[in-house]
Amino acid sequence: MTSRMSRVGRTTFKTVALAATLAAVTATAVSAQPAMSEPAAFQAQYPYRDVLNDGAPTPAAKLVLEPPEVLQALQARESGIGIVPLPRRGSRHRGR
Repeated sequence: MTSRMSRVGRTTFKTVALAATLAAVTATAVSAQPAMSEPAAFQAQYPYRDVLNDGAPTPAAKLVLEPPEVLQALQARESGIGIVPLPRRGSRHRGR
């Protein structure tokens, strides 16, 4: 009689363990969804990531890494104030 009860106990334990594992897997997949389901919240948290392209970096993400002079020159050129040459690190005709 004890072997039959232990078999039933193991089957019940396996069923409970399988249900717990399945619940854990579905809970993690569901918790990942709200980040992209609310585009405004995602954009507020990650301003240099594109909501429509699964969080890929935007062109503005490149500009953040550039020195301020590059952004100032770009703004001046696009606004029509004038063409401002970008500062160069070295000159080709040095020492002539």
